[in-house]
Amino acid sequence: VVLIEDAIHYRSVNHRLDGRSIKLYRWYYSRICQWGLNAGIFVILALAFIEKPSSLSVTSDLRFKHTLWNPPCGLTEVIEIICLLVFTLDLVVKSYLIGREEFLKCKWLVGYMVVIMVSVIDWTMSLSMTCDETVRIRKLLRPFYLLQNSSLMKKSLKCIKRTLPGITSVILLVILHLCLFTIFGMLLFAKREEDMERELYFKNLSQSLTSLLVLLTTANNPDVMTPAYTLHRGFSIFFILFSGFGTYFLMNLLTAIIYNQFRGYLMSVQTSILRRCMGIRAAFDLLHCQSHRDITFSEDDTIECIPVQTVQMVMKRVQMKDYYREAIMKVTCQSYSGRIPREAFQRLFDELDKDRIKKHHPLPEYSSKFLQMVQYIFTKHSVTVVGNVVALANVVCICIILVIECEKTVSEREDYLETVNCFFILYYLLEMLLKMTAFGWKTYVSYGSNIFDGSLTVLLLVGHADKSLIIVSSLIPHPKKIPFKYLPKLNLVQCHGCCMTYK
Repeated sequence: VVLIEDAIHYRSVNHRLDGRSIKLYRWYYSRICQWGLNAGIFVILALAFIEKPSSLSVTSDLRFKHTLWNPPCGLTEVIEIICLLVFTLDLVVKSYLIGREEFLKCKWLVGYMVVIMVSVIDWTMSLSMTCDETVRIRKLLRPFYLLQNSSLMKKSLKCIKRTLPGITSVILLVILHLCLFTIFGMLLFAKREEDMERELYFKNLSQSLTSLLVLLTTANNPDVMTPAYTLHRGFSIFFILFSGFGTYFLMNLLTAIIYNQFRGYLMSVQTSILRRCMGIRAAFDLLHCQSHRDITFSEDDTIECIPVQTVQMVMKRVQMKDYYREAIMKVTCQSYSGRIPREAFQRLFDELDKDRIKKHHPLPEYSSKFLQMVQYIFTKHSVTVVGNVVALANVVCICIILVIECEKTVSEREDYLETVNCFFILYYLLEMLLKMTAFGWKTYVSYGSNIFDGSLTVLLLVGHADKSLIIVSSLIPHPKKIPFKYLPKLNLVQCHGCCMTYK
């Protein structure tokens, strides 16, 4: 069971396999323990927002002085030491499960141990100085906890490591290109009378280098060349040569080399697939040995096989998604009778790479012809297309009204926008109810798009409930004679849209 779970999650099988270690191993990789570890990583990274010096304030404008909240000494330190204890426990369990030799081979775990030790030492010094230290080294090391716990980030760092040697030569060429054109620019735009180009962009070496570096990204194009071009058209040749060779050749070459080198990411994917194959093969060999102890085969039976019942018993105990387990069990029962050979056992787990086909509930059956017609119409894809067109029309109406009334203040604006939105909301509500009737409740909620549309409709209906009530009440016929005491309230509704008064 443990070996198959390793194969499912692309984990290495180089760990202890005795009974006590297996129980500890499954407990460590349980959902609760992994959630606790991820929570510790999140908390220790989030401490940067509240630690001293804190920058939490209502506005970032320095003209408004706000008293910043600084936590008392020991508050964040207690939270931090709890997280460090969680990481220490994680390191101890990992090192015990894989053994000393594998631990020393794994550079990430060795670095994990060093980072925890340095953090604990720095934490102790911080408390001894009553939190008045100027530098906290452990803050710089905190992202390592996230890197160490994420296999995807480890693979990305390995790819970057492979990419750097390949792009070093191109980066040096870009630096040389910048330096040469910086020197040419300072010589070309020497100090003259009323030379705005030099004053703004080529006054000294650092300013010239910064201007051309920004021009390489086209962020200040054409502002950087406008003063020189105004003075003389010939200066444009300098900027054309710089941009043509730097932006359109070197930067594209750099992108191509990075893409070509970063394809090494596939090597990490191949390593993960190899781990899965090793885990499945190890599980088969273990089951094969166990079946040979319990069952005696004839000497002519040279093909390595395991009983189907054993595979089914193991798969029931494996922690995996139910639909994958059901797919593997179904293939096992249908394709094989009695025993499963090694190659077939390996192919069983190809079901893990297949997408899940979601089965929807059957449509309800109606005896009424009207409901049958509603079901026939609103189960078509064309209804969804019409709904999208109506939603687009809603957006266009909102944009037109906002453009018309953009010069008016909020108090001067008419109530057109609210009225138009209410009519569209009524259409969305009608569409949602008819779709529920056509599909049935269970089938309706089995589609993610229906849940999304229905949720938005309910939110819009709640947000415009007061206005919708006024529109609906205006559509309902009222008695011709209205008591005099209600007239002022109705006038208030018509003048100010005060729904509370109308209620």
